[in-house]
Amino acid sequence: MKALILVAGMFGLAAIAIPAEANAVVCARGVVRAGCAGPGGAVVARRPVPRAVVVRPAPVRCAIVNGRRVCR
Repeated sequence: MKALILVAGMFGLAAIAIPAEANAVVCARGVVRAGCAGPGGAVVARRPVPRAVVVRPAPVRCAIVNGRRVCR
């Protein structure tokens, strides 16, 4: 029984003492760009440039009323 406890204790210490490989990924979002860094490398992406909003003017509606052109 003592041998079994000794072997289990040694196995437990070995599992704690041997460091495991870290596979963490860290991501951050900044004002200009965002990026992630992990064990395989890093990736950076820029934010898209906002496009100008173009508003088409309303069409001019004209009609002939009593022989005169009326546009509204």
